[in-house]
Amino acid sequence: MAKYRLKPTKSWLVLASACPMLALAQQVDMDKVRALPQVNVIQQTPLPGLDVPKDEYPGNVQTATDADIERSGAVNLGDFLNRSIPGVSTADVQGSPYQIDLSYRGHRLSPLLGSPQGLSVYIDGVRVNQPLGDVMDWDLVPEMAISDMALIPGSNPLYGLNTLGGALVLGTKSGLTHPGTEIDASIGSFGRKRVEFGHGARWSEGWHGYVAGTWFDEKGWRERSPGNLGNLFLKLGRDMGDTAWSLSYTYGRSNLIGNGLLNQSLYDINPRAGYTFYDQTWNRGDLLNFQLSHALSPRDQIAAVAWYRSSRRHGSNGDVNEDWEEWVEDCEDSGAPQCVNPSDPGYIHNNAVFNDSRAKYSEVGATVQWTHEAGAHKFALGAEVARSTSRYDQFDQEAVFDANRITRPLAGEALEHEVSLRGSSNRFSLFAADTIKLSDQTRLDISARWNRSRVRNDLGHPDDYERESFSYSKLNPAIGITHAFGKSLIGFANWSQGTRMPSALELGCADPANPCTLPVGLQADPYLKQVVTRTLEIGARARPMEGVEISGAFFRSVNNDDIAFMRAGISQAGFFDNIGKTRRQGFELSARVRRGDWDWRASYGYLDATYQSSGVLFGPLSTAKNPNAFHPGTRMAALPRHVFKLSADWRAAPRVVIGGDWLMVGSSVAAGNESGTRPKLGNVAGFSLFNARASWQFNERWKAYVRVNNLLDKRYATYVVGSEDAFPGGVIVSPGDDMSSARFLAPGAGRSIVVGLRYEWK
Repeated sequence: MAKYRLKPTKSWLVLASACPMLALAQQVDMDKVRALPQVNVIQQTPLPGLDVPKDEYPGNVQTATDADIERSGAVNLGDFLNRSIPGVSTADVQGSPYQIDLSYRGHRLSPLLGSPQGLSVYIDGVRVNQPLGDVMDWDLVPEMAISDMALIPGSNPLYGLNTLGGALVLGTKSGLTHPGTEIDASIGSFGRKRVEFGHGARWSEGWHGYVAGTWFDEKGWRERSPGNLGNLFLKLGRDMGDTAWSLSYTYGRSNLIGNGLLNQSLYDINPRAGYTFYDQTWNRGDLLNFQLSHALSPRDQIAAVAWYRSSRRHGSNGDVNEDWEEWVEDCEDSGAPQCVNPSDPGYIHNNAVFNDSRAKYSEVGATVQWTHEAGAHKFALGAEVARSTSRYDQFDQEAVFDANRITRPLAGEALEHEVSLRGSSNRFSLFAADTIKLSDQTRLDISARWNRSRVRNDLGHPDDYERESFSYSKLNPAIGITHAFGKSLIGFANWSQGTRMPSALELGCADPANPCTLPVGLQADPYLKQVVTRTLEIGARARPMEGVEISGAFFRSVNNDDIAFMRAGISQAGFFDNIGKTRRQGFELSARVRRGDWDWRASYGYLDATYQSSGVLFGPLSTAKNPNAFHPGTRMAALPRHVFKLSADWRAAPRVVIGGDWLMVGSSVAAGNESGTRPKLGNVAGFSLFNARASWQFNERWKAYVRVNNLLDKRYATYVVGSEDAFPGGVIVSPGDDMSSARFLAPGAGRSIVVGLRYEWK
């Protein structure tokens, strides 16, 4: 089995280890003026040009700067979204901080193949969801280079495919916006060490450059779950007034072990334990991005982006051998020789399967956009073309679990090549938008995007390759309006439609008669319909007094021909299928109060996510006598109805800031118990967490900080699913024992402390 850990260099360790001797606490000085851009305009398309002030955007858009992310004390970008952004919740399904499942208004964004994706992610105008399963690789995001972020709500068609619940739009720093040097080093619980740096420069004649990097290493808060990653970001550009361009390059690599869900009986003994080992993922990725903007005239502008990106993923994990599982069940209450005599030919020793998967993706594309102002109108016309390729291979090997539940491939057993995919996808789209100023108080937005996509897969091995080809097209419209009822109150409303084309993975795993193993086995399969989502949103923003900001929105989002993964047994085997109509509706409220030495933020989100059709959600516990059936009104799993967030920062002294945040999450439905007919599975219990932080800026350039996450060391879970338990209490079942159903949960991390030091110089 491959080694599961990459060793950091000594220079990194020396720098990170020095932090505790210098640090007392974190955060930015709340009075210090920083040369950072404030996100006060919203790009209505992935490219600049059709920009509007945030107050005039017809939706409850959420924004943040890099200073906001730093101030929060979050572990990473996903943790910041979970702590700070209304409507966002996360599930720690894998047990690694860079492999979280994120949901926004009930639509998911996940690194796990098989999760139904519903959010798109853009970095500097480039959509970075991976081609095979639309998954999100959080570990490849250059976090130190993030300048600002916006979470665009709804199924906005201008943000293209997979924008069902919204689009996460990230902008990066440059030498123009962030001149100077930033260095941040920290060390903490679970063996965590992190070093980040960034440096920007401006030169004569409009030239500018920026470089940033991140190194992270941890032993992991759960048993045998180390991880490390590193990335590098480079940008060079020139601003010549009417014309500006930049060329950026991002490289990232990671080696993460997230050992997944834990059975309830073992969790009760040790919540840091793992069920089986190892579930390991190696990622490598790079992105080359060229951006250009040119003013043709005072009223006309051209913007363009061209990119090439590629990535490699190598995953391995151990799984329960289905033949062994069936043999154990057949031996229940049986004294047959093959059940009691290890030397009998029918006795099955190999209780595990070692899975190994390798994927390679690449994509090349370009987007161009023309914007024009004419009286009360501001038009945008654009086009996008992209081509991606995917290579995927899956291998497996007979194995056994040792006494520590580690998968050990059997000596002499070959790693067999089980399946292979060679896929390509072409997409072309045209989009148009018109922003109309109806009066000084009212603005109307009309837009549409036509998408045309084609997926071609060659699937085979050990059988001969078999080709399948699918084409999809759709015209998606949107309309929105904002109206100022006064200087302190703005109302907005919008209706939008977006689509998600089935990914190559879903199209290659859609036959109930031939379930595949995720993220592995694929075959030529039936046609899947594309998901069509329509969203209605109504809300308002208010500033009732100085230093007080309030916003809120009601939303309803309906997915037609939604796609779900149906599990077919105790292993990861299953298939994708259209399940009809689903609905997500609710409301969000948020407020910020800045008074004197205090800065308060609070938000509440209510989500009602339900099926609106009838069917059966196949799973390891679904039987003919007790199917996991759903009907209109059945709640969807793993989506909490109530989420409350409260954050506060207090300047205790001129250079000392103390703060914290409180997260309260309501209960949610356990996956596999949507029907409510398995009371043993129950639900995912609600929980509350308190995180504390403090900082001391002991001179103009240096800050020390401390962060304590889960201060009260609460035990909690973020996800629960039902399955059969092969290791009750951590001990493997024996032939004749009853392999009963059990709760498997995603335990949340316990208390952790981080101390660090930050340097800023302009």
